[in-house]
Amino acid sequence: MQIATLPAASGRRWAVEGFRLLGRNPIPLLAITFMYLIMLMATTLIPLLGPFAPMLVTPVMSVGVMHAVRAADRGETPTPQMLFAGFRDRGGLAWPLLLVLGGVNAAATLATLALASLADGGTLLQIATGTIQADDPGLADTSLVYASLVFLVVYAPLQAALWYAPLFVAWHGIAPLKALFFSFAGVMRNKGAFFAYVLTWFAVAFAASLLVQALKLAFGATPMLMSAILSPLSLVVLSALYCSFWPSYRDAVLGEEDHAPG
Repeated sequence: MQIATLPAASGRRWAVEGFRLLGRNPIPLLAITFMYLIMLMATTLIPLLGPFAPMLVTPVMSVGVMHAVRAADRGETPTPQMLFAGFRDRGGLAWPLLLVLGGVNAAATLATLALASLADGGTLLQIATGTIQADDPGLADTSLVYASLVFLVVYAPLQAALWYAPLFVAWHGIAPLKALFFSFAGVMRNKGAFFAYVLTWFAVAFAASLLVQALKLAFGATPMLMSAILSPLSLVVLSALYCSFWPSYRDAVLGEEDHAPG
């Protein structure tokens, strides 16, 4: 396995290709994204783990999403069963290692939130764990902005380490810690492309917010109408985002076809 060095323009193309892949099989991919989100939400009901449970299972479930998007890229029809493919990869031996990645994710995220709490007294941590009320005065405190910036700066390297790691574990048989290292190195090798990728998705989010605001002005902002607009729009954008993860792996990881399960 080798990581290619790609031009910065690749990042913008990955984002655009996310929408293209979604357009190939919109109904199956939207359904798989919806199932994925529902399952992550359901894990928050697990006793003791609560809001950190989704972080544990995200690596194994995200591998399933990549199975589905790869199928769409190959001209095949994604199926709901693909969402659970991470539990079957490498003869069923990959998923415990993927849970190790999830444990690293949860522990590092909690540590980062604890660090950020030094800037806002724990408001961001309460938001993340769902233990804060909507009228809490801390939500209006400018220190929350500083805490959010601290979290983003510290969490970014972790996100880089986790970007390719689940597929490295599930499809290439690499141990979790090595997978985290190789993923971080791969993202750094293509930091220009990933910077363009992030900027493109910020632009998409900004355009979506402008669309919502325009619809508010045109039709009013009743709760029922906003729900009817925001729910499908959010699902489409999230689905395209998940679809765009695949080309960032396909284009950068040389020898992918030799190792990825069919």
